[in-house]
Amino acid sequence: MLKNIFEISNKLLLSLCVLSLTILVLITVIDVFGRYLLGSPLPGTTEITEIILGLLIYIGLPYICRNEEHVSVSLFSNYLNKSFLKVQKVLVNLIVFILLCIIATQLYRHGIDLYSYNEITTYLEIPKAPIAFSMALLTMLAAVSTLLNCYEYLFNQKLLIKNE
Repeated sequence: MLKNIFEISNKLLLSLCVLSLTILVLITVIDVFGRYLLGSPLPGTTEITEIILGLLIYIGLPYICRNEEHVSVSLFSNYLNKSFLKVQKVLVNLIVFILLCIIATQLYRHGIDLYSYNEITTYLEIPKAPIAFSMALLTMLAAVSTLLNCYEYLFNQKLLIKNE
């Protein structure tokens, strides 16, 4: 059941990534069109672009962690037998889990600071705290995804594939 929840959330996050990227492209096209043809750029484009780009990275993080599609360098893993490869996959996912939990905690603490200062963006006055909280939540979802990967490797529910 947990696996189905993650599959559905991955599809939802992937759709959200596509939507965010589409909005980003549309905003950029409208801004460039307005700036060079009409002499009037879209107000707040820089702030919107910064927010969408930041969220886009964190929206894609759980998907990348769940499918283990992150950039990796395999110097020795091609020469490991299956039992060592399994240990390596579990250890790497555990280390990533710990690091993502630390990052999520720091993002949450930063969100609390932003909320306490009532921090907003300069031009559009968008509150920054909900953005930091969203990033923290998405990072924690990515951490849980890596923990699920560990579980699946430990109980032979995930195939061991050597890197190419």
